[in-house]
Amino acid sequence: MPPIKKIKSNGAWTLSNFDFGPSKNSTEIINKPKMKKKIITADDDDDLDVVYCKIPKINDKKMNNFSAILNACEPKESSHLSVSKQKQNELADWLCFKTIRGKPRILVLSGPSGCGKTIALKVLAKESGFDVVEWITPMDTGVIDDYSSTRHSDKFFDFLIRTTRYNSVFNCNDRRLMLVKDIPNIYFFEKENFHNLLDQYMKMGREPLVFVVADSESSRVLYNLFPQDIIDKYEIDTINIPSTTPTAMKNMIKRISSILNKNAGHMLDIKQDNIDEVLSNSIGDVRSTIYNLIFSSLKVTNENLQKDCGSRGESLGLLHGIGRVINPKKINNGNEWKFAHNPDDIASYFQSQSSMFLYFLQENYINTISTIEEVDKCAEIMSLCDTFNSQWQDINLIKTNLSICIRGVMINNKNPVTKWNPVRKPKSDELKIRRDLTIAEENYYKKIINPKLDKNTIDPDNIIDDN
Repeated sequence: MPPIKKIKSNGAWTLSNFDFGPSKNSTEIINKPKMKKKIITADDDDDLDVVYCKIPKINDKKMNNFSAILNACEPKESSHLSVSKQKQNELADWLCFKTIRGKPRILVLSGPSGCGKTIALKVLAKESGFDVVEWITPMDTGVIDDYSSTRHSDKFFDFLIRTTRYNSVFNCNDRRLMLVKDIPNIYFFEKENFHNLLDQYMKMGREPLVFVVADSESSRVLYNLFPQDIIDKYEIDTINIPSTTPTAMKNMIKRISSILNKNAGHMLDIKQDNIDEVLSNSIGDVRSTIYNLIFSSLKVTNENLQKDCGSRGESLGLLHGIGRVINPKKINNGNEWKFAHNPDDIASYFQSQSSMFLYFLQENYINTISTIEEVDKCAEIMSLCDTFNSQWQDINLIKTNLSICIRGVMINNKNPVTKWNPVRKPKSDELKIRRDLTIAEENYYKKIINPKLDKNTIDPDNIIDDN
């Protein structure tokens, strides 16, 4: 093996051009990386080959990447899994005894979301001598004949056929296991194509295939893609993984707590209080439990705790906001007064639903006003604001319009009526008319089908009232 040539020019390395891109007239110079000379002896002759290679340095820094933290928490062996031993044995038996080298086999693995189905399959497959090849839905969905899903179905077909028939240079084991978590949606509308795909796989496939589905969609997948006749025809196996038990969840949290404190101690401070709180809210979802533990254990400096993030100190609901407008409270200070709740602050809460807020206000404001003169002023303001709201959608105008409407009602309602006035939902004329027409149509057909109706039956011609 000849030595790699080192081209040196002015203390820097020169990038050679192998016509992979446009040629450059000038030489491109980059900084010289630190290299170590490694001498390798050949078995065939006595020549010495000198190879210049870059020796990577071990990074001793703590983990700052959230993805790296999650990868560190993944179980590396079956004893770390949160799945029950019974289900682990079922998966291990299927991998060892149901799968035959050179022959296809299909498994549908179902269970609640986050119960550890996928990671259990990967760990047990690795221990059984399988390399897991997972189907990942491609992002570059090109449009072919106006059907964007056609590209996905073609790639999915290539994945099943090519992966099962051709080896990869990256394989560590001599056997492979194909994993599918995201079935292309086009097959839910074209079931026959999916069944034809399974038929071709059973004829040409040489490696086992596993479909992983969550309980939230397992019924849809089984009903549409794996009916009983297809399961019987291709001898498809099914295994269901239940939710993680509290004991298994507690053991899992105990294991990852030490990992997180060791690898991300500069970011996290996991205490027993955090663990107890997370376990008390756990519903058997391992993934969600880990996320909750991480976020509840984040270190926050005193400076950040005291810093005002600009968020509101309270959450104002729609009905509560309407109550503050139609029953304004005032704070007197000698000859001056001010509202206990700033109208502009109320308006800022409901910018995204200004139309709904105005509809509720129009339905309820009149019940708390004591004089007809005040009603007249409020109605004029509400009419003007309703016109602005229906004609212009500028974000600045919406906020100003809502503030004017709220301020006008609060100022003109000088002596609110002090009695129980529950906030009512605004009436929808369109819904009322549609409901009345449905009732009228139903009564009309009943009268045709059974003419001997009671004379007291409501006349369908008069069912719609003028209101």
